[in-house]
Amino acid sequence: MARIITLTPNPALDYAVHADFVEPNRKLRCREPQMHPGGGGVNVARATSRLGAHTLAIFTAGGLYGDALIKTIAMENVPMRVIPIAGETRLAFHVQNDRDGDEYRFNLPGAQMSDYEVNLFLRAVDEETEAGDYVVASGSLPPDAPQDLWAKAARIAKKNDARFVLDSISGVKEALEEGVFMLRQNQHEYPALAGKELNWRDEVEAFAKECVSKASAEAMVISHGGDGSIMAAKDGVAFAPSFKIKASSAVGAGDSFVGGLITGLAQGWDNEHALRYGMAAAGATRMSEGTALFKPADVERLYRSET
Repeated sequence: MARIITLTPNPALDYAVHADFVEPNRKLRCREPQMHPGGGGVNVARATSRLGAHTLAIFTAGGLYGDALIKTIAMENVPMRVIPIAGETRLAFHVQNDRDGDEYRFNLPGAQMSDYEVNLFLRAVDEETEAGDYVVASGSLPPDAPQDLWAKAARIAKKNDARFVLDSISGVKEALEEGVFMLRQNQHEYPALAGKELNWRDEVEAFAKECVSKASAEAMVISHGGDGSIMAAKDGVAFAPSFKIKASSAVGAGDSFVGGLITGLAQGWDNEHALRYGMAAAGATRMSEGTALFKPADVERLYRSET
């Protein structure tokens, strides 16, 4: 199996609690606290590692939250390369309102990276990447980070004959100008590229195929919530429906989708089966409480079930 390397310059320490209710100007007593590592690429690495893929997570860490982040990743036995930064790793706080069934997400800003720290991050990408690897850049960029950071990482991946996968709303234009193996967007993200919202599925598929035809990406993946996901490539368009499950939390579902998808591709699966595996991973994570990711057994069960 090809190795999967994830890039996270703006990770988070995820903290989730339950509250009987959420109202303004009231003291809210919370219970059932959970703490997990977070941030797009970190979650993708957690997902691919759980699914048995050969994984390496490259991420930044600083301060007390950074120390806690490293410990929580180590507890899950995810191989890592840490880029130390002077600033404090951000905190993401999630509150489940049990009375109304709503979920509230509070994401703090990340730490700024100095030019030196950015160069350390990119050097790690160059030193770790080998031919045939999947390099997955996922999540947001830190405040005031260079908008061409993902483009530079994509250039390094291509130089080393690796496949660069981008799952972000930051630095997308610059990365596409450089050229990537795959771009993944969800239903809230792609309109920024398309210039408007598109009808599912015909217009979305047409837009994805147009991106591939322009050679800015060899594959374009758009996930559309409960409608399912499509993957456009030079050999056609694959579709995978969403699974009917009892959802608990959506935190990490998109990252799990990417992790399942890339794990399937890394095993040599065709696009349709890899896409379905990604949807199974997303569905299994939605079944999990708070910021917890999926149980591998749930992924396998969904993947083999009827949608």
